[in-house]
Amino acid sequence: MTNLDWLQLLRRIPETEHAKLVFVLRNGTEMCVEVVFRFEESYAVVRGRFAGSTDELRGFFVPYDQVLCLRLDRMVRAEEMQEMLSPDPALPARKSGSLETPLVPPSERPTPTVPADPAAASKLLLERIRAVRASSAKFPSQTG
Repeated sequence: MTNLDWLQLLRRIPETEHAKLVFVLRNGTEMCVEVVFRFEESYAVVRGRFAGSTDELRGFFVPYDQVLCLRLDRMVRAEEMQEMLSPDPALPARKSGSLETPLVPPSERPTPTVPADPAAASKLLLERIRAVRASSAKFPSQTG
């Protein structure tokens, strides 16, 4: 993800959720956030602590290029996620080369059809797994 992608994503998370936010960094470190002070172009300024530590809260400047993923450290309902990810006209469109490509709202994304019958759903899942394995077998591993 680019810095702009992270910035757009972070701005969508309500301020009330910032204290439940966890930055997972590329080196595997997890940073639990208490307060977000700022979202800058290439980094976030937060107060928090490393996961698993009992240190007092520290200040961190977190470069977006070191972030692997974000986690909300609580149960999240699907409706809440859709609300967070709904289109926001205040956010700038993401630029890819010279073309602007806005985020696709959830209502316009294709939804996968899942059979209501558990046996049919299991069969569909098994078919998909087999298809993925068959397609990956066509490309031998680069190691060796």
